[in-house]
This record gives sequence, structure tokens and C-alpha cells, in this order.
Amino acid sequence: MKIRTPRIVQARSRWVFLWAILPILLAAVLLAGWREYIQFRQPEADQLHRLKLELTGQRHQVKLLEAERNRLREQVAALERTSQIDQESIRQVREALRERQSGYLEMEQELKILRGIVDTGVKSEGLYIQRFRLDKSDVPDSYRFRFTVSQALKNAGTAVGWILLTLEGEQEGEIVELTLKELTKEKDEKLKMRFRHFQDVDGLIQLPAGFSPQRVIVEINPTNNRLPKVKEGFDWLVAD
Repeated sequence: MKIRTPRIVQARSRWVFLWAILPILLAAVLLAGWREYIQFRQPEADQLHRLKLELTGQRHQVKLLEAERNRLREQVAALERTSQIDQESIRQVREALRERQSGYLEMEQELKILRGIVDTGVKSEGLYIQRFRLDKSDVPDSYRFRFTVSQALKNAGTAVGWILLTLEGEQEGEIVELTLKELTKEKDEKLKMRFRHFQDVDGLIQLPAGFSPQRVIVEINPTNNRLPKVKEGFDWLVAD
């Protein structure tokens, strides 16, 4: 009769138990880790969501500001157009006022001359030289002369003829006379005259070097036999 040695099965059952409980422990560890991860990520997710909301709000604010900027640009452009229109209107009004003022002054000047023609000082019919004047010009030794030729006739027609101008003075100790041709760049010997009531005459004369002027002689030679010749002298007095 054989005697059998009994087997010890206790150790195997322990390993089986350990392998059975190991997945449970591993699941518990993973679950705990996931909870910690969730708790760790939750503030970061909340912050990201808040930043996204702020970004959306800022984008909306930028759109509002751009719309306001465009509206203001359109308003400025409209105001500039209105300002340009207003300035153009003002310029036109000023130009019209200047033209009317100029026309008024011309009419007033004409009226003064016509009054001078019929003034009591004009005792006879004929041609008259009025308002002779000398002024300095911007060119050295150059002067502008001005005067008005008018006629006083009961049945005034057109006065036609020529105007001569001579300058008397002293040069190198001698008295000399210089004609208009010697005093102007145009080298005109005489000025044309043609008017019904009056004619304004002006021109620029250049004094030669060393010449000292004393008098200006104005001579009017009408081609109409009805009008007599007129010759009158004016002292060399330059207006201030």
C-alpha cells in the first residue's frame, strides 16, 4: 500500500485572488487619476471659455467702432462738401459785389467828369485836360502819368485826334525837351484819342540818366476842325 503525499493548493488560490483583485485596484487608480485630471483641467477650461467670451465681446465692440468711424467719415465728407459749396457761394457773392462796386465807381467817376464838364468853371465849348497826376512805379526812375480829356459841346459828337506829351527838364546844365518816343519803351510818338464825352489817358515814362524833369506839356490835336487844339503844362509833382 502506497502512501500519497497531499498537495498544497493554498498558494495557488492566493495568486488567483491577487490576479482577480488587480483589475479592480487598477480601475480604482485610474478613476482617482481621472478625477484629479478633471479637477486640474476644469479651471483651465473655464478660463478658456471666459477668454473666448471676452474675445467675442471685443470683436463686437470693434465692429461697432468701425461702423461709428464710417458714419463719422461720411458726416465729415458731407460737411466738407457743404463747406465747399458755401465757400463757392461766398466767393461768387464777393465777386459779384466787386464787379458791382467797380461798376459803381466807374459810373461815379464818369458822373464827376460829366459834372465837371457842365460845371460853371467851363465857360466855353471845347476840349479840357483834367486831373493830371504823376505816380512812382516799381521800376527805378520810372513814373506813371494819368489825366482825363473831356469835351464840352452842346451837340457833342465824337472827338478824334492825337495826344502828344513832352517832358521839359535839365540835363548836363541845359534845358531840354524829351518827346514821348524818347520816354517810353513802346517808342510811340503820340497817343490816339477817340471819345464822345471823355477819355482816360495813362502811360509809363522812363527818365534817362542825369535828367531832372520840371514840367510835363500835354498837347491835344483833334482832327475835327470844329474842335480847337489844346496845350497845357503841368509842374513835375509826384504824388506821395
